[in-house]
Amino acid sequence: MKFRLHTLAALLLGAAFAQAKAGATSEVAYTSLTGPTVSFSELVANPFDVVSIDGLLTSSGVQFGERFAGQEQAVRKAPRPGEVAQDWFDDLSNGAPAAGLTLLAGAAGANLGAYHYGDADGAALFGVGPQNADGSDPAGFGAISARFALPVSALGLQLRDLHGGAITLSLYRLDGSLIEAVDLSGRMDGHVAFARSGGAADIAGFSLTHADPYYGVSIDNLVLSAAPVPEPASALLLLGGLALLGTAARRRSSNL
Repeated sequence: MKFRLHTLAALLLGAAFAQAKAGATSEVAYTSLTGPTVSFSELVANPFDVVSIDGLLTSSGVQFGERFAGQEQAVRKAPRPGEVAQDWFDDLSNGAPAAGLTLLAGAAGANLGAYHYGDADGAALFGVGPQNADGSDPAGFGAISARFALPVSALGLQLRDLHGGAITLSLYRLDGSLIEAVDLSGRMDGHVAFARSGGAADIAGFSLTHADPYYGVSIDNLVLSAAPVPEPASALLLLGGLALLGTAARRRSSNL
């Protein structure tokens, strides 16, 4: 009976530690992720061409749209640095995604687009925002939301056309609950990647919104990882649980 109680206590303790670790999200090296990559190369064939995408987009098994059902679309206005003029951006800060993460497209001509940068990375995906008051091109000023075929434990992506403005990457579970809103403000062009501590595979989708001036933001080379290598801290927790089980077994043997 004592052995059973010790075993149960060890299992519960291990589960509690794992649950606590699974609640965190950490930035990791983009190059550390392995898995399928969404490059958007099929969307635009010729350098410097741009295409408009009305409706939902599926690329390499990932579905993209403007927002999730339950998110309210609004307009955010942000001044251009050193200028009186301001740009208008999609704002999804009101409302929360409904369970199931059903994607919705924006209005025709204000949904998504793709641009070929004429370099080795080729095409990238951008959101089309609201028309600016001065009539300037809203390409890149819109929100991008994505839903994965299966939840993952880590993701990475390349951000293009950044100029140090405000950017938020919101990670969601399949039930619509927010895992974390990652603040990427102040970043310049480059790769970012995030992993769930303990390897919890519960990232089912994301929304990217921003108020980055002048050229907006595009995303490229999205990598999804379903089973990353366990972190050292997670491995130590596992060894600790096994040690507790071993101690309980020895005590049982000595009491026989």
